[in-house]
Amino acid sequence: MFRLPWIVTADELVDRAFRRATKGSPDGRKKIQRARNVITGELQRYVKGFPSFDQLHPFYREVLDAAVDIDGLRMALGAVDGARKKCRSVARATLRRKRRREEVDVSAAFGRMASVLDDVDEQLLFLQNARRTISRIPDIDVDTPTVVLVGYPNVGKSSLLRRLSRAKPEVAPYPFTTTGLQLGHFTVEKGYVEHAIQVVEAPGLFDRPASKKNRVEKQAVAAIAHLADVIVFLFDPTSHCGYPLEDQEQLLESIKQEMELPIIVVDGKADLGGYDRPYLRVSAATGDGVERLREKMVECLDF
Repeated sequence: MFRLPWIVTADELVDRAFRRATKGSPDGRKKIQRARNVITGELQRYVKGFPSFDQLHPFYREVLDAAVDIDGLRMALGAVDGARKKCRSVARATLRRKRRREEVDVSAAFGRMASVLDDVDEQLLFLQNARRTISRIPDIDVDTPTVVLVGYPNVGKSSLLRRLSRAKPEVAPYPFTTTGLQLGHFTVEKGYVEHAIQVVEAPGLFDRPASKKNRVEKQAVAAIAHLADVIVFLFDPTSHCGYPLEDQEQLLESIKQEMELPIIVVDGKADLGGYDRPYLRVSAATGDGVERLREKMVECLDF
């Protein structure tokens, strides 16, 4: 979805620009022009490489804001673009002296441009980290029929996603293994037509107000609000996840009140024991109940 430019630190960009400027021992004017071109070209590439946030689909806008803070991105990109203009002005002012037959002080020009870049090194590091985070956001087609897996942390959503699709998310016995959205697919044939279905695993949610949700939870909320055609709510009835069944029940009730969508309620970890509850029982470990869950998902999507 996002193909963002590789971003370097201020020191790395200064080193690259000045090495390029002095290659082949050109005169002072060419040194300054070359350094200017490398610096302003790189900084412009960074600024233009990030998407126009106002034109993003609401889902991606909310996920980006939750993951990296869009206002922070705007400020960092604005500062970097300002540095580009300053470096261009430094070069222009220095080259103007040459036209007046004054001595061109290459070292002073290089020093001023290096100082400008040093002033935005923090913003460059912010963009570097944002790029790393954004690159992990899966390429989700907002127009493809989508099932979103929801539940408390560590209830077994990643293991179930592995069973339902070709995805291979990380699975580990501690909360918030999934710190972002995970994507899988499967296909179903109906009426001689093959349909693709997306399965999005939302990060673990807690039953608490929106103002108290962390950045990971906010990505889950964005997936539910903007992607879900069907919600699969996964319980851990054993409470091995570390959260009481009553808390999980309350989260389900909150989602039911907020969303007018088909919700398939599932008891996971069925291989660990029987529970007298009125929900579909599945085991990601053995595969029991998974095919029936797929069938219910397809029924709710109503192809």
